[in-house]
Amino acid sequence: MSTERERAITELFRVMPRHVQETVRFYDAVADQMGIHITDLHCAGALIDAGPMSAGELASRLGLTTGAVTRVIDRLVERGFAQRVADPADRRRVLVDLTPEATTQVGAQFAGMAIHLEQAVAGFSDDQVRFLVDFLDGSVEFTRSETERLRREGRTHATRVSRKDGE
Repeated sequence: MSTERERAITELFRVMPRHVQETVRFYDAVADQMGIHITDLHCAGALIDAGPMSAGELASRLGLTTGAVTRVIDRLVERGFAQRVADPADRRRVLVDLTPEATTQVGAQFAGMAIHLEQAVAGFSDDQVRFLVDFLDGSVEFTRSETERLRREGRTHATRVSRKDGE
């Protein structure tokens, strides 16, 4: 491997965690502006991305227990950001969907980010933009699989050592 390539890969390893950290901070700020918990915002994002789904599907997608997701849904419904609706394919089944207000509020919070992204790639060719999309899609899939591996091989879900226990 060339020295220049090694430097570039080292720089990539340096910048990726910083990008993720700043994205998490941004999501936390958006949640604060909307008056909701960051987990509620992740739930809203999943519903924007995939459309209405059951509590079980949300739990699986977010990596949360069904009990935790039920509390998230309850908070979103209470705030008027989500609603429980009958599944049109099976009226016995209940789906969770975002309200138009929630979709509008999330969109407004991300408007600046969307403008920045458009400006950032304005000079890129279609192939360069496609490369970025492919890279990020691959990164998402790998991160998902690594998360699942950690959940499978490491500590069970939702178990953390408290400060008292860890001392």
